Amino acid sequence: MMDRLTDIFDKNLRALEEKNPALAERLRSVDKPGVEIERTRSGDYTFRYRGRYFHSRYDPWKEAGIQAEEILFKKPDWVILFGLGCGYLLRTLVREGLEKLIVYEPSIEILMGVLANIDLSGTLSNETVLLCYDTDRLVEILLNHTDGMDDLLVYQSAPYKAVFPDELREYHDLVRNVHTASMVGIKTDIDSRLKWIENYFANLRAFSEYPPVDVLKERFDGVPMVIVGAGPSLRKNAHLLKEVKGKALIIAAVTAYRPLLKAGVVPDLVISAEKHDLTKNAYFTDGEEDRHIRLVLADVAHPNMLAKESRGKFIFFSPFVNLSAGLSRLWGSEYTPSIGGSVTTAALDMGVAFGCNPIVFIGQDLCFSEGRTHAVGSVYTKEDVTLDAVNGKVTVVIDEHMRDNGAGPVKERFQVDIQWLKGVDGKPVPSKFDWVIFHQWLEKYASELKKSRPFIKVINATEGGAYIEGMEHMSLGEAIEKHFAVASSERSVEEVLSEAETERKPVDYGGLLDAFTEMKARLEDVERISTLIVKEASKIRKRYVKTGMSPELKKNVDRIGRLEGELFDRTSKVAFMWEALVAYTYELKTYLRKEQDESLCEQFRRDLDTLVTSYTKVKETAERFVPILERAIITIEEEMCSKGGADGQGQNMAADPAANIS
Repeated sequence: MMDRLTDIFDKNLRALEEKNPALAERLRSVDKPGVEIERTRSGDYTFRYRGRYFHSRYDPWKEAGIQAEEILFKKPDWVILFGLGCGYLLRTLVREGLEKLIVYEPSIEILMGVLANIDLSGTLSNETVLLCYDTDRLVEILLNHTDGMDDLLVYQSAPYKAVFPDELREYHDLVRNVHTASMVGIKTDIDSRLKWIENYFANLRAFSEYPPVDVLKERFDGVPMVIVGAGPSLRKNAHLLKEVKGKALIIAAVTAYRPLLKAGVVPDLVISAEKHDLTKNAYFTDGEEDRHIRLVLADVAHPNMLAKESRGKFIFFSPFVNLSAGLSRLWGSEYTPSIGGSVTTAALDMGVAFGCNPIVFIGQDLCFSEGRTHAVGSVYTKEDVTLDAVNGKVTVVIDEHMRDNGAGPVKERFQVDIQWLKGVDGKPVPSKFDWVIFHQWLEKYASELKKSRPFIKVINATEGGAYIEGMEHMSLGEAIEKHFAVASSERSVEEVLSEAETERKPVDYGGLLDAFTEMKARLEDVERISTLIVKEASKIRKRYVKTGMSPELKKNVDRIGRLEGELFDRTSKVAFMWEALVAYTYELKTYLRKEQDESLCEQFRRDLDTLVTSYTKVKETAERFVPILERAIITIEEEMCSKGGADGQGQNMAADPAANIS
């Protein structure tokens, strides 16, 4: 009997380890017994855990059939089961044709007992059946396998709901947070990508003038870094940074800059990636303080940020934009920071690259606290935050907004869904979708950093807000006392920054000229081919109305197929083409997901109309960027001449970053 059970357990683990080797290894190392499996009247299995049976003691398959019917009626894209049990519901759903299933089991004892006694290897081997035990793995699965357009159905049986109420609450929050983050990612794509691409081309001259952030790599070995966010708690400890000014590298999110000045601290670096023009807002003082800071700016930031007067600037190239990542090497940059949706997450990765240790966060609340969204003196001067926990809503009323729209302060009101996070005191704190995205990224990054570079300390000294798993938590005063011992003979932060500004790899103007020339030629091809496709589709539409499906019509359809192949080949040479079309790409995905209850003739007409609309968008996008590429080529040629050749060597003549090509 024991041999048979051992065989079952091994079969299950072999099936499991292909997709989740960490869980398989953990189950092999567990030395305590799992739940005791009992026979039901039908001869199947059930078990009792914490005094409650988890399946019918009479006919668990029938019970699972009723549950599956309820789930399948809703036609979800993904089903996420809270609890494996003996696998009846999982196997029923697979048998009924549901292909996308995630199972989260909160109890290692249940997993051990079930997998040791019931052969689920066939189901677990299914490519789209994903089983996990820890929440980190659940987040990873959700991020890698689902997207914001998917319809997720979360299901839990009554026994799991009764026995694991706290785990279920955390699980629901986690799934909702990840899915919301995915939806926000789509919205960000739609709202931002076109502007990012336009900003990139507008900033070409600045990329020649200012060094990439690479020049700071490994220059701050063992020097503490403080990353300053603009959370409400910043008021508690910002003033302490005066003690370490010059000895620790202080980098502030642009929203935290003015609150730091109020605390008497001028940061060394201010980081921003905002696509909008922040120079027209009250993020800066336009005074002497601004001339003492250096800006760390994304290549896709607004051109006026690149033109703003400051002590200096460093550029970082964006890993989330193909155009940026693909050409960064030609600008002399080998490093694109990992970014989790905010500039403070980018600053963390930069700190690691610079060699900083420890890296300390303050003002990283990631939640609504003290009746505010941001620190006093940052984005908003007066706020009223109302929490409605019963309905899961937060209402924010802003009496005075620092944005200058030419008509004085702006009043705003917005409402968002509450996303709950664990607080530093262990109690839930109310958050919102974008903060949750940052939080998820920070926890994953901290976890991976512990494995790859355990000697680097990452400390959350926010003194309020959300708890960030993987970081040490202490007050800023404690962190300074324990970890900020810097020898007085060492060079100051200012000396290191000044030296770094003078060093950079040369810009490969010849390579850039070739790349932009190739893009322009391919865009012109795209414009030509998409125009032909639209014309061909229009012919089909007219012929179809007159003759229906005919041999001549099939020739037109075949010709469109050939043109599409040619067009896709051309667009592969234009790094930003599909990013520029991202809004319509998602619109098209939505259309393709819809179930059409209509005849084949109606469907053909609808698809034809969609085809015309699609390639009209492609044509318009190509037309939009051809002149931008023409100006980019002129800009690179001018820069090449002024710098003394294609390799960028020669006299470094000043370039005006405000003179852009957009």
